[in-house]
Amino acid sequence: MIEALTSCDIPVFKTAAVAEAPPRVTDAARKWSTFPGGVVDGGEIVVFAIKPSMWRPVFDSAPWLVVTCLLATVLAEIRAPLPGLSVAATAQVVMLVGLIRLGVAVVRWVPSWYVLTNRRVIDIQGVRSPRIWACPLVEVRNTYLSHTSAETMALLGSITFITDHPDSPPHIWRSIASADEVHAKIRRAIENAIDRYSISA
Repeated sequence: MIEALTSCDIPVFKTAAVAEAPPRVTDAARKWSTFPGGVVDGGEIVVFAIKPSMWRPVFDSAPWLVVTCLLATVLAEIRAPLPGLSVAATAQVVMLVGLIRLGVAVVRWVPSWYVLTNRRVIDIQGVRSPRIWACPLVEVRNTYLSHTSAETMALLGSITFITDHPDSPPHIWRSIASADEVHAKIRRAIENAIDRYSISA
């Protein structure tokens, strides 16, 4: 169960983005991030670039790990090996499936980044070719901070973005460490962006 803890209604300004300075990435963001080139647009400054917690692959793989462990235990108890394998080898093969699924989740986690700039929130996913979701800060209508049961135990949280586009589903940054602090930075960035664009309008 997911329980929304904090929300922030953001007024929406539909003015066109104003061109700013040339692209710039802070030294701190350059040190900690390796997101694909070309993601940061002209005039953008990276506030932070973070990754989901390493618990995220474990959460994603948990059903596979539980099912394969239970199946391996049952097969060992009833002594029903796969053809050509011993009972022990059968249990190991079944459990290997769950471990492979965990390995795939880790590989998917490696190129994942959550990026906040002075103009947008960006989510980068994908192993072979990056899949990028981005939304201008002035088009974020609301944000929610929430915690699943597993995230609560791991001291993590997720942030949901509600945009100004009714046909666009909410987007979620999942399993973030220090989620309260990250959420506060996002809210400040949204407020600053709205102030800038309302003045320029």
